[in-house]
Amino acid sequence: MMTPEMIGWISIAALFVLLLLRIPIAFILAAIGFCGFWAITGIDPALRLASLVPYSAVAVHSFSVVPLFILMGHFVFHAGFATDVYRSARLWIGRFPGGLAQATVVAGAAFAAASGSGFASCATLAKVTIPEMTRFGVNRKLAFGVVAAAGTIAQMIPPSILMVMYGIITEQSVGKLLIAGIFPGLLAAVNYMVMIYIRVKRNPELAPLIRENVTWKERIISIKSIWGIAILGFLVMGGIYSGAFTPSEAGAVGAFGAFVMALAVKRLNLTNFKECLIDVARTTGMVFLIIASAFMFGRLLAVSRIPVTMSEVLVGSDVPRFWILMGVMLMYLVMGFFIDMLAAMFITLPVIFPAIVGLGYDPIWFGVLMVHLCEVALITPPFGLNLFILKGTMPGIDLKEVIQGIFPFFIVDLITLALYIAFPQIALYLPSKMMGG
Repeated sequence: MMTPEMIGWISIAALFVLLLLRIPIAFILAAIGFCGFWAITGIDPALRLASLVPYSAVAVHSFSVVPLFILMGHFVFHAGFATDVYRSARLWIGRFPGGLAQATVVAGAAFAAASGSGFASCATLAKVTIPEMTRFGVNRKLAFGVVAAAGTIAQMIPPSILMVMYGIITEQSVGKLLIAGIFPGLLAAVNYMVMIYIRVKRNPELAPLIRENVTWKERIISIKSIWGIAILGFLVMGGIYSGAFTPSEAGAVGAFGAFVMALAVKRLNLTNFKECLIDVARTTGMVFLIIASAFMFGRLLAVSRIPVTMSEVLVGSDVPRFWILMGVMLMYLVMGFFIDMLAAMFITLPVIFPAIVGLGYDPIWFGVLMVHLCEVALITPPFGLNLFILKGTMPGIDLKEVIQGIFPFFIVDLITLALYIAFPQIALYLPSKMMGG
């Protein structure tokens, strides 16, 4: 007769096999969670699990931040603030080596402050920046690479949906996690810009210098166009950091603020308002279905005692904790090549997280590492979603060129990850100073 732990490991193996077959993650988690729980506890407890957990898992007030952040991002997109930020950045730094590509990174970081989705950010940047870079002779591979990479910054800088998901899975403070992403997100953007500058300085043909004359008056006037992003960023991040808002309240304030500003600039009409609501409902439904299914799978792991056993093994091993961390990072890096990292987080964190905490690592800092690895997964083939979003958004793009273009940004991502590991205060300084805890 099989032990609960054996059933748990068989369930995990079956889950990865089904994921590789491209079956939707929500259905896999629910089915395996139910069947595994049934095998361990019996049919009656499994039926009670299926009837109670899906509702109780998502009927939590703090989860309301998810649709609110998504809604805010949609309003900001239709208000055209990403376009305004890119134009302003272009006027300020367009004459530097690789200026247009660097302006794309600035626009990506700014748009990230009002959109928690790396997918939406990538699609928006592609529409706004690629035609402009192509017009001024920027190398196609560089243009595609910078858009795919800059789009990932939205995963880190608040409001980050992935940070919220990590907080839900690990039961950590969502507010602290969101604030922890500010400096790491800015560091990633700066590292991209430095790399672009060095590459273009060494090979000017990658991005010819822009010869247009721009006055200081034009630059200063352009700052007015970024008021929307600036106000939203101050409201959301400042409110959470000061303790004035909970994350859910900040999401509500941000969504309402984005709605008002979209009306103020007269870029939101009834048609795209309906589109916003439909897209938000569709995305939220998908996310909540995954959450409910993941909680069922989590109950299976709990009764199998795999997380407890793994934690005891790792904490009690003679291997230095640094090398255990490196092994975990490598595992997630490889997983990101093949499966969606949101799914990977729901599957693995219930097992890995107790061991990480048991080894003495800070859970907020580890969350930053996890989200950064999710960013890397968005641009790594064969299943990097930003690569396909870029190709779908801009018909005629050669996927081979996109993959070649992201390679330098992938190297920079690894360097950035090393900096997060070497200097944990990059992530932990701001959360340690939060007034609201």
